[in-house]
Amino acid sequence: MTREYLSKSPKELFWLFWLGIPFLIWIYSIGIELNKKIPEHRKLNKIILIALIAYPIIYIPIGMTLLISGIADMNTILPFHFGAMICMFLLIILTSITIIKFEKAEKLKQSNGIGLFFGIWCFIIGIWYIQPKLNKYIKRIK
Repeated sequence: MTREYLSKSPKELFWLFWLGIPFLIWIYSIGIELNKKIPEHRKLNKIILIALIAYPIIYIPIGMTLLISGIADMNTILPFHFGAMICMFLLIILTSITIIKFEKAEKLKQSNGIGLFFGIWCFIIGIWYIQPKLNKYIKRIK
């Protein structure tokens, strides 16, 4: 599944973004696939990656259900919402770091960390320059 997402064209991923969860799967795919070529002592912890992805996936349907049904108001859900935002922020940072670590391990031209961060954060724009590089990197892994 992870290679499937990393081998898609930027146009396909742009349209999948509207679903939301494919964005998280894309981040997970980057973390898992690029980690395979990073030295063991510098690898991203998979448990942390999965936990940071799972929290927003769990929060969104539960939070929306509680808000729509009237069981909870926004003041009740706000701390959980901030938690999901922090998870997303950390995922973007960890994904950027993983790409840079992979480039160092493979002795490739290194990307600008700030550019990667904002490219992933502004997914709709960033996918057009990040995904083609990822497609080349995945071919190196195979």
